[in-house]
Amino acid sequence: MAGLSSPHGSTSQNDASRSDATFALPAPTHARVVQLTLATFVVALLAGAAIVAVIEQNRFQQRQKHAGEIAVRSAYTLHDHLSRSLSATYALAALVRQGNGTIENFEELGTEMLGQYGGINSLQLAPGGVLRQIVPLAGNEKAIGLDLLNSPKVKKEALMAVTSRSLSLAGPFELIQGGQAVVGRLPVFLGDSKGKDRFWGLTAVVIRIPDFIKASHLQQSIDVGYDFELSRVNPTTAAREIFARSSLRELNRPVQHAIQVPNGVWTLSMAPRNGWFSPAAIAGESALVLLVSTLLALMMRMLYRQPLVLQGMVEQRTRELSESNLRLTAEVSERERVQQALSGSEERYRTLVDNIPLGISLIDRDYRIVMVNHTLAEWLGHRPEWFSGRHCYEEFEKREKICEHCPGMVSMATGGVSAIDTEGFRGDGSRMVVRLRTVPLISADGDQKGFIEVVEDITEHKRAEEERSRLEMQILHAQKLESLGVLAGGIAHDFNNILLAIMGHAELALMRSSPAAPAREHMERILQAGERASDLARQMLAYSGKGKFVITRIHLGELVKEMTHMLEVSISKKAVLRLNLTADLPPVEVDATQIRQVLMNLVINASEAIGDKSGVIAITSGAMQCDRRYLSEVWLDERLPEGLYVYLEVADTGCGMDRETQAKIFDPFFTTKFTGRGLGMAAVLGIMRGHHGAIKVYSEPGRGSTFKILLPAAGGSAEALYCISAEEELWQGSGTVLLVDDEDTVRALGGEMLAALGYKALVAADGREALEVFRECQERIDAVILDLTMPHMDGEETFRELRRNTPDIKVIMSSGYNEQEVSERFIGKGMTGFIQKPYKMSELSSVLRSALAPADPL
Repeated sequence: MAGLSSPHGSTSQNDASRSDATFALPAPTHARVVQLTLATFVVALLAGAAIVAVIEQNRFQQRQKHAGEIAVRSAYTLHDHLSRSLSATYALAALVRQGNGTIENFEELGTEMLGQYGGINSLQLAPGGVLRQIVPLAGNEKAIGLDLLNSPKVKKEALMAVTSRSLSLAGPFELIQGGQAVVGRLPVFLGDSKGKDRFWGLTAVVIRIPDFIKASHLQQSIDVGYDFELSRVNPTTAAREIFARSSLRELNRPVQHAIQVPNGVWTLSMAPRNGWFSPAAIAGESALVLLVSTLLALMMRMLYRQPLVLQGMVEQRTRELSESNLRLTAEVSERERVQQALSGSEERYRTLVDNIPLGISLIDRDYRIVMVNHTLAEWLGHRPEWFSGRHCYEEFEKREKICEHCPGMVSMATGGVSAIDTEGFRGDGSRMVVRLRTVPLISADGDQKGFIEVVEDITEHKRAEEERSRLEMQILHAQKLESLGVLAGGIAHDFNNILLAIMGHAELALMRSSPAAPAREHMERILQAGERASDLARQMLAYSGKGKFVITRIHLGELVKEMTHMLEVSISKKAVLRLNLTADLPPVEVDATQIRQVLMNLVINASEAIGDKSGVIAITSGAMQCDRRYLSEVWLDERLPEGLYVYLEVADTGCGMDRETQAKIFDPFFTTKFTGRGLGMAAVLGIMRGHHGAIKVYSEPGRGSTFKILLPAAGGSAEALYCISAEEELWQGSGTVLLVDDEDTVRALGGEMLAALGYKALVAADGREALEVFRECQERIDAVILDLTMPHMDGEETFRELRRNTPDIKVIMSSGYNEQEVSERFIGKGMTGFIQKPYKMSELSSVLRSALAPADPL
């Protein structure tokens, strides 16, 4: 708008400024400004004084409340100490009655009682009302012989005690032996021969006031800045008597608390030593009020005076400005137009910024958020204005200090654009991958003001890239395997033709040569080498998926059992073979010979992975429903259909494999063994391809390996997995059994078996889940069938936790190991029973009956 202002207009503005400085108000107007200024000052001063009064009154009430709390505690302590000291009179009265009017060894007993009852200076016996015995006697000799019932100074309280036949408290008063004290006197009555009470005398305790105050720790109230007074109302004169105080100064508006004592009331008064109000605080507050009132009056003077000055200037210069009025009107119109244009531009800018599918934030050089757009605020779960003034690293990254990878810091340091891909959190806690771009904000004079951060949500983009990369790798690997398969098949085919000629000629030569021919041994060695080469060719054909298949319907469990002996003699002596076979699995249509080769290759590889160390090779069978997500993570996916698959799993506790080795294990001629040919696993892959199956590999270095082969079930899911003969009687029970096993097949079949036996089954996949289910349903669970070997928390640790929470819970251990080996680990620990896998319905019924059936009455 500077371009619309003429030089003449600028001169007029300068003249107006100079006139403003020299313009003098008329006297009446000036007096009005002064009056308004003084009125503002007075009103502000009164308001400030009222505020100071309210503050001081609140402060006084808080101090009064605090003093009242100290007074209540101190009064309770005084009353407690006084009651304990006066209780000695009852002890003396009991001794007098016990001795029928006399106390033997009174001096020894009195000395002992003085140590037990704090705050007492002496114990007294007054038979007939005359003091005869005092402990200690030293310093109290003048009191011996005092007639309490006739002495003018003490007879009133003494006679009151005898008349009321109750404890009375006299004093405080000056003792004959010197000093101020209170005396508790208790009348003692003894029965005569006629069964009537007769007055024996008085038992008394003397409590010196200074010693009593010291024993009661009342002095502690002085240490927190308070003075106290202890007073009573004289029963004779009705005047208030102060008999203990911490200071000679009179207390100002003290807080008082009454202490009930025998035949009277004491009053404890407390007040701050330096008064309830702080002169320094009041002076400071008053000074502040005066300063604020002065500043407010000056400000109001300026506000009152400025319109009047401007009004006078306008009136004085109306003529001079008449010519420039048109130009000013035009300028105002232009400014309104520009303002409207700016408002429209700002609205369009806000619409653009808030609706763009990018998060945008403006951050100052102290890393505080100036603004965010609606998109970013929606991602983070708050309204845009909520972020203003907060640190970006706290709200965006959930950190306590500036991020090390902060692109904004780089932009402010370099003056250029910076970008980075990182991860963040949405308002609902979900993770998101974002791309941050920052641009520095530089003022006109070159100072860094902060930076603009643009956030792009690339979560889906990253996920798509990863999925595309995975698919590309899968396709490349499939193409590689297909190419290698074609190559291997071609080589094997030609190789077999050559072997046919070599081995045929060798056999003819053996037939036509005499047994003693020198070349016969060489021919036999040629035949042996040919057999090995033929085996190598068969493996290459198997890898290519073109091996000879004789398809039959078999049960994998029966095939494994048939091979058990051959597998045991093929593995290392230090390796133990474990079978975990699920009964009545659906059949599969396979070439049994080829599947035997797969199983033998996997078991031998497992044995070689264990090496010279002791280890376990576990063969597990089962059935599972495989969806597209699961099948996408296996070898030889090739768009296998979803559905029921029978699996055979070979797991070892050997050395394991890293990711690089796993990527190559099915490549032909790749081997990690010095003497290996590298065709065993390649043949396994080819056989599975030929059977439209798949392989899943789990392995970690030092943690062993697991190979799971998946074969499509023939005819869909298996039905009637368990058949019990009609002649076999099964014990039927009732209740709830918790079945804990990490195998899906075992949990599914076990649940059906328990239901057939009359039980309701709860299942858990590992020890942790079992403990959670047990805590939720503890009242309903009658027994637990617990697998020994599970991930996360094994059966032994789960057993300990169950017995710790519920010592009498019945736990039946289940394992593929034999009962003797398991029982040795649970000797003396309260194991209810054991059942070995695989088990039949009758075996499960028997072990549950042993555990849960009520004992037969004798």
